[in-house]
Amino acid sequence: RLTGRYPKIEGKEKLENFYKENRAAMFVANHNSWMDIPFLGGTIGWRNYKIVAKKELEKVPALGKSISCGGHVMVDRANRRSQLMTLKAGMQWLKDGIHLCTFPEGTRSKSGRLLSFKNGAFKMAHKQGSPIIPISIVGTGKAHPYNYIFPFKSTRKIGKVVVHDPIESNDKTEGELAKAVRQSIIDGLPEEQRPSNEDD
Repeated sequence: RLTGRYPKIEGKEKLENFYKENRAAMFVANHNSWMDIPFLGGTIGWRNYKIVAKKELEKVPALGKSISCGGHVMVDRANRRSQLMTLKAGMQWLKDGIHLCTFPEGTRSKSGRLLSFKNGAFKMAHKQGSPIIPISIVGTGKAHPYNYIFPFKSTRKIGKVVVHDPIESNDKTEGELAKAVRQSIIDGLPEEQRPSNEDD
């Protein structure tokens, strides 16, 4: 907060109401910037959660070490066995009451527009019967662009996190779940972050 980079959070009451149910959820957000990770963590608050991240992040200074030491779920996308182990590990965390967080685009968007989603998060939540809470992260790409090592602008006026209503997974197919979550995230994004027609 003191740095001027703490985001405005819309819909925080939806999280507070959900937490009263004492259920684990999968938090799914769009991804434009390195700032998305602390923004998502700050939105969830002091809760027990694990991040589902690509194994390549282990090579990133500081971030890789913190992800590894925190026991987060790492997936090697080039290894089918790793993908299956990640699916099982994620389902177990949800079963044990631990929230999961992921960015289903699988990478930061260079254009700032929402990319297509990979299905791992939706498969995990659907198989476990856990709800997904869609999160729209706004403006981080302007403050900390894809090709910058450090942020160069405060997000005080341009950064925002929008929390959407939880979407239950046990009354939908996996495809329906993914489509509903994606639409919720799009609804919370400004026009310049929404997918182009060919991406949606």
